[in-house]
Amino acid sequence: MQIPQYWAQAKLRHQTGIRHGVTVQRWGWSDRSEHDAHTHAQQRAQQALDAALNAAVERNLPSDFERMEWMGEYGLDGSTPIREEVLERSGPTVMTRNSYGAQCLNTENVAIADMDFPQKKKPPHFPVISTLLLALALPWLWVTPMVWSLGLAVLMLIIASIGLIFWSGVRKWFHARQEIRNDSNQRSPIETALAKVQEFSAAHPDWGLRVYETPKGLRIIVTHATFAPNAPETQTLFNQLEVDPLYALLCAKQQCFRARVSGKPWRMGLSGLSSQERHWPVQTSHQAARQHWVDMYEEQSTQYAACRYLDQLGSTTTCPETQAFVVWHDKACKAYSTLALA
Repeated sequence: MQIPQYWAQAKLRHQTGIRHGVTVQRWGWSDRSEHDAHTHAQQRAQQALDAALNAAVERNLPSDFERMEWMGEYGLDGSTPIREEVLERSGPTVMTRNSYGAQCLNTENVAIADMDFPQKKKPPHFPVISTLLLALALPWLWVTPMVWSLGLAVLMLIIASIGLIFWSGVRKWFHARQEIRNDSNQRSPIETALAKVQEFSAAHPDWGLRVYETPKGLRIIVTHATFAPNAPETQTLFNQLEVDPLYALLCAKQQCFRARVSGKPWRMGLSGLSSQERHWPVQTSHQAARQHWVDMYEEQSTQYAACRYLDQLGSTTTCPETQAFVVWHDKACKAYSTLALA
């Protein structure tokens, strides 16, 4: 995991003709100073420019070839670290503000699994069209004299087919309603999700699993030991709990686990950051507007919790690194409060 304190961007252009050229831009970063970040950006941009020019020679492109990059480096391609505002550091854990303004805890080795509640089944649709067609056809058959002909035989075949489609649709509609009724009588979404976590815990009794409720699912923090995002144990946890695929991808690419510890703006009645204010670092002309939004967000977020503590499953042994993370996480999330979840 790498979350630098300072960022800078360098843009270089090499003219290949009167109107053509090669343009590259790269971010640079540093934990020491903005000057070092700028130097790093210049180095990366120069490397990218040299690579583009060398590739043009190898591919025998015309001398006045044009190339311009449109890059939004964020870290998913492994080329840059996480580019977010650093709010606080404590040992190996870093709190950042993400692109839509929420606070996130980032950690290399405290395994966190976010899983969504199972989606509710869509209510079944009654076969309305085939019902209407039969409602029109059957009275017509009742009053029409039966004079057998090829046309009438074809028409009867069509009506019979509609009847079969109607009967099949009614059966599917009835069974779907019955399944939904049975599901509603058995388990709620949170109970279904908890059952999956409990099943994993039973199969791994030496694991410690701290379980929280989020607005749309569950969060599980592994407490008995630390694991890297690419560890086999992590993949086992993610696969068996069926965590959000995007979250699993972010963990693998960024080599860290992330936990949002403050509410999402739209769940608290706020609009998000504008496109000019959300990308870090923010241009000087937009810093005041960003800070104004952040002040409103922080005030509003005091009325909401990011998750709610539910239970500790399995082993109660907690390693020191995990214990420190859990204390910070629970305080930032207001995990023991009765506030609404956002």
